[in-house]
Amino acid sequence: MKSAVEPSAAFLTDRYPELGRGPVSVEPYVSPEYYEREKVHIFKKTWLQVGRVEEIPKAGDYFVKELAACDTEIIVVRNKAGQIRAMHNVCAHRLNQVVYEKCGNTRKFFCKFHGWAYDLDGKLTGVPDESCFFDLDKADYGLTQVSCDVWEGFIFVNMDPNPAQTLAEFMRPVYGDVEGYPFDKLTCGFAWTSVVNCNWKLALDAFQEAYHVAYIHGNSIADAIDKSEGGSMRPLDVVCGDLHRRLSLAGNQKSVYGNPKAVTSGGAAAQEALAESAGARPIAAAALRAGMGSARHEFPLDALPEGVNWTKHPNWLFDINVVFPDFYLSLRPNYCQAYNFRPIAHNKTLFEGRVYYPEMTTAGGRFFQEYMKVALRDVLLEDMSTVERTQLAAQTGAKQHMVLQDGEVLVRHGAHVVDRLVNAAQSV
Repeated sequence: MKSAVEPSAAFLTDRYPELGRGPVSVEPYVSPEYYEREKVHIFKKTWLQVGRVEEIPKAGDYFVKELAACDTEIIVVRNKAGQIRAMHNVCAHRLNQVVYEKCGNTRKFFCKFHGWAYDLDGKLTGVPDESCFFDLDKADYGLTQVSCDVWEGFIFVNMDPNPAQTLAEFMRPVYGDVEGYPFDKLTCGFAWTSVVNCNWKLALDAFQEAYHVAYIHGNSIADAIDKSEGGSMRPLDVVCGDLHRRLSLAGNQKSVYGNPKAVTSGGAAAQEALAESAGARPIAAAALRAGMGSARHEFPLDALPEGVNWTKHPNWLFDINVVFPDFYLSLRPNYCQAYNFRPIAHNKTLFEGRVYYPEMTTAGGRFFQEYMKVALRDVLLEDMSTVERTQLAAQTGAKQHMVLQDGEVLVRHGAHVVDRLVNAAQSV
């Protein structure tokens, strides 16, 4: 991994000359035709994160996920052997959706149209009046399988029955040194799902740069950031791979939001977080005091994987990990945020946000989580209202390009990767 570079000494962007320094086209953010090409050449050919293994802990547990960018809906289920399988939600008989419920537990799947039955592996096991069919071989009429695998407890699917890369090959060039993060010690503390009226890349872009934090979040979390002399939040370091990208950030350790380790570490970390917040944000200070010592698990920084806080900065706040194409994973000392920015049209995005915390064993711990939930809610509302306005402005055609600064290198990289894949496929 490339070492950290002080932004004042060199541009991070220059470490990736293939990205260039020029303006970035607006067309991919507003063009319906471009989106159709993304569906074919990106979403239907790459690994997509759809959930966590904890959502389906027992045999027969399942959930259904609509993937508009892949023109399908899939069933994700744990079979009797404990393996996780994925298959298209399409009956082999008259093409009805087999499962109507969004989640549940079942011994078998039964089509509600004519009663065809499928086991947890998608094999056809029962056909009413089977003798009336013409040489029907049930082995040929199971549910159509979808490639499925698990990385660190996250379930991924790929519409390609023979993916060009295994999930491990897809993840490890950039995220191999993140493996071992204590995802298994976290539980979903809170979640949001919302349709945002903007292009999926426009929504994702707002979360893969910190240049905006001091401005749009001025009334919410701006006091929690480690500002540069210019007043913005500069990256500690970035990593741009062939597909994926990463960015590490520092925070103001004298604030509750900017010092996430305070609630589980306590001691000096907590006292530092309370230094300014006790006067400036008394509710935040009260939440921290109430929550200290109530987490079921501790997370010492030196026990985290090498790829988490890879710069080893003393004021580290979190790492942004953008798993191509649309999965955002923010890793912090003791909790993480997992967001999907899944397109449902060229100008509409399904945002699914999940925040995972260690289980809290006291009411005070739950109070701390509720405070953090409200704080993050405000941040998300500030971001999402802005990107919807940005989409409206982009669609006017008044500007053909956008101009990026060095701290927005992940935005540049994302645009570059998408355009490279879409155009390479068109030229074949």
